[in-house]
Amino acid sequence: MSIFNRVYGVKPGRDASPLERALWFRGYYLRNLALAVPACILVLAFLPPWLLVIVLLPTLVGFIQLTREIRRERRRREAP
Repeated sequence: MSIFNRVYGVKPGRDASPLERALWFRGYYLRNLALAVPACILVLAFLPPWLLVIVLLPTLVGFIQLTREIRRERRRREAP
């Protein structure tokens, strides 16, 4: 078993549902947060704060879109 699979879990295949793929990718985002927080602190300590905004803005937008997609897929599954 590779280290990637141990840390992030086995990536869903192409035949997996969109919900399964989105949930896996959200877990990928959240596990990387443990590395991102110390990196953000270092950026704030040594570089201008606007640089952190440039880096974090696309990440936050992507995470919000992913969360919205998960909610949409869950509603589709629950609908009769």
